[in-house]
Amino acid sequence: MGSSPTLGALTYTWTASNGGNLVNGANTTTPLVDEAGTYSLQITNPANGCSSSTSLNLQQIPEPNFDPTLTQPNCLFPTGTVNFGTVSGGQAPFQYSLDGGATYGPEAIINGLHQATYELVVIDAIGCTVTESVDIEEPFLATLDLDAIVKIDQGDSIQLAPVTNIPTNQIASWEWSPATGLSCTDCPEPWAKPSYSQYYDVRIEDQNGCFAEDRILVQVSRKRHIYPPTAFTPNEDGDNDRFTLYAKGVREIRRLAIFDRWGEEVFFQKNFQPNDESMGWDGSFRGTPLNPAVFVWTAEVEFIDGEVEIIYGDVTVVR
Repeated sequence: MGSSPTLGALTYTWTASNGGNLVNGANTTTPLVDEAGTYSLQITNPANGCSSSTSLNLQQIPEPNFDPTLTQPNCLFPTGTVNFGTVSGGQAPFQYSLDGGATYGPEAIINGLHQATYELVVIDAIGCTVTESVDIEEPFLATLDLDAIVKIDQGDSIQLAPVTNIPTNQIASWEWSPATGLSCTDCPEPWAKPSYSQYYDVRIEDQNGCFAEDRILVQVSRKRHIYPPTAFTPNEDGDNDRFTLYAKGVREIRRLAIFDRWGEEVFFQKNFQPNDESMGWDGSFRGTPLNPAVFVWTAEVEFIDGEVEIIYGDVTVVR
């Protein structure tokens, strides 16, 4: 816009250079331009021919631009945050909108956002706008799943294998309790070998502090599993040559005694493990093989739960 303190009718002449462009009004005080550049004005008084000139440089204001950052919800903070960041270009001050420009506010950081797609808009002081779409995700909730109950026989073991939605490389810790009967308490899949039915609790935590918990019951059957042969063939052919007790869940056979039909003890062994034929009876007495017959046996057995039972039966020597 041009002006002069001189009274009377004056003429105005605008010229453009350095990329400038006059759209219209070149002979007015308020020409319309649409490019950055140098604009020169000459004012002339027709009455006396006197003139004066000046020039100005117009720079184009770049469109506003912004690069928002998001803080997604998680198990600790169930809502998200949008930070519009620093706006480049445009003409301050700026206003910010989450709803596509329906409403604006002066805050560049907006909290408490639930899962949705948001149309972010920044508008500057002269009405220029820029838009970007962002997504606030559903909060991540850690899960951990175990069978409610598993069953084993006393003396057996089972591997506990929970399923989680936390990626392996983001798991910070595993915690199993109690430690009784577990191969480890800070690993993903411990082996459990309790003597009695036992509840186990497990807690998993990720690198963000999100955690999940679950519980499993390892139910232990106390059914006694002892398998004494009813006959054996002590002929040294490598098959069924000795009599012993076969068992599961037994800590020790405290004693095993075998008697003939007249009640004479023909074999005695103590403090040995089941399932070991080398510790069993070879069908002889004092180094002499006995004739085929039925023999009576009795055993004192200690189970892994600490209980002790006396069991008995008979076995036939077959030759």
